[in-house]
Amino acid sequence: MTIDIVSNIQKRYASMTKTQQKIADFMLADPQSMTFITLKELSAAVNVSEITILNTCIALGYENFNEVKYEFRKYVSMQCKVMVQVENNYASPGVPSRELQDKHNLLLQVCQEEFDMTKEFFESLNLDSISEAAQMILKAKAVVICGYGVSRQVAEFFSMRLALLGLPSIVVNTESADSIQAALPFLTEEMLLVAISFPDYYLMTTKVAEYAKSNNVPILVLTDSLKAPVVKYGALSLISRTTTRLLLNTVPLPFMMVNFITTAVSIEQSATSEQTLSVPESFASFFGTE
Repeated sequence: MTIDIVSNIQKRYASMTKTQQKIADFMLADPQSMTFITLKELSAAVNVSEITILNTCIALGYENFNEVKYEFRKYVSMQCKVMVQVENNYASPGVPSRELQDKHNLLLQVCQEEFDMTKEFFESLNLDSISEAAQMILKAKAVVICGYGVSRQVAEFFSMRLALLGLPSIVVNTESADSIQAALPFLTEEMLLVAISFPDYYLMTTKVAEYAKSNNVPILVLTDSLKAPVVKYGALSLISRTTTRLLLNTVPLPFMMVNFITTAVSIEQSATSEQTLSVPESFASFFGTE
């Protein structure tokens, strides 16, 4: 059985130079950040040259730095942890050649990781928190949903689901300064901000949440870890893990969470209001035959 990277570093630690041990100390202290940290960032963090880091990777038995990142992502996934990263770095480290010797088994392992994440998701699902999220949506005059990359795709889906329920929302692409500027006037106390932040935890999404909190805007957070930077600004955070050894984000669970939240909204609507034409139905009536 292949030894995991943390055990491998611990095994080789005594034979390493002091500088290599310094690099190893950083790796062991924060395996999550090692998942996607760049060579340049690690060099700055440890205050050693990039060449020294590459030589350390070789001393540990790996071909290059990308292989080290791959092994940390594999380790983190197997430990049911998540990476913490605030920079935009989606590049996949690729698959080491030794794992390509049995591609069927590799695919089976990745499928098992996704299955385990789904099992964990349902075991930790808190229906009271989902109901609380639904109440936050229904209390708001409108919902502002922000995100970037995969998180923005989840935001678009969330907005579509709310539209089907007749609830107003806008989607903010936090990569776009124009989109953010257009949304700022909406961030008032009577609104709700839904901040969606999956790895790589895009900085501007966190900044929008920070600004909203300073304006006393209620904030619902959808993310993959309670360690995500945006969590400290949320009144409520709902968690869906997304990272496997090969994928920074696999999205079924976040979309499932949105489905559960909007289903709870629909239930609350049905229980507290009279049955009237929804906004989509009202609009559709304009296309009826005269």
